[in-house]
Amino acid sequence: MDAYPTATYKGYDIYPLVYRHTDGARAWGEPRPDRSFNAAVVICREGAHPDSTQARTFHLDTTPWDNVGAARRAVLRYAEEIINGEVTGQSVVSL
Repeated sequence: MDAYPTATYKGYDIYPLVYRHTDGARAWGEPRPDRSFNAAVVICREGAHPDSTQARTFHLDTTPWDNVGAARRAVLRYAEEIINGEVTGQSVVSL
């Protein structure tokens, strides 16, 4: 994880976590698992350490992205939606 947040939004620091997609089986024509990426995001209060109790990790349940840049942009949008209260069942209120 980066030492500094990628973004700060409404008093929260956002740390994108992009990692290789691991899915052993694939059909012909599907993207190669070693060339696609999944993502999650750590959201914490501004200035708090991302490993503290004032941080939560949220996983994006979507199809893998073809590149790191697209995954990072999606993570930032998703984090903003969580902070704005637009994602059902996900909240940063308790942070």
